[in-house]
Amino acid sequence: MRNSRKVLTNPLLFSVLLFHPMLGLAATKDIDGITDGLWKTADCMKVSEHAGVTLYWSGELLKKADAERKKGKEKLSDELNKGAMFFSQLSANAAKNFEVFCKG
Repeated sequence: MRNSRKVLTNPLLFSVLLFHPMLGLAATKDIDGITDGLWKTADCMKVSEHAGVTLYWSGELLKKADAERKKGKEKLSDELNKGAMFFSQLSANAAKNFEVFCKG
């Protein structure tokens, strides 16, 4: 019971962390060269791109973790899940920085 609970908790927690930064980045697509925030537009675009790339890698690692779990390689799957969580947190941090310093 405890092991199956962990298996369910990881994807659920990851899903929450995965979609939270996406909500903050929804408005970044329309940056037109002027930001009301503290940072220059070019810097804000780099932060936005970083958030997107790290979120992408997080998703890719999650796919690999799921595939490895289906093969019965739970230890490798757990390690890949940790990596996915790491990239997801990087993305969330970048999104928060964007929100604070670029949206103004």
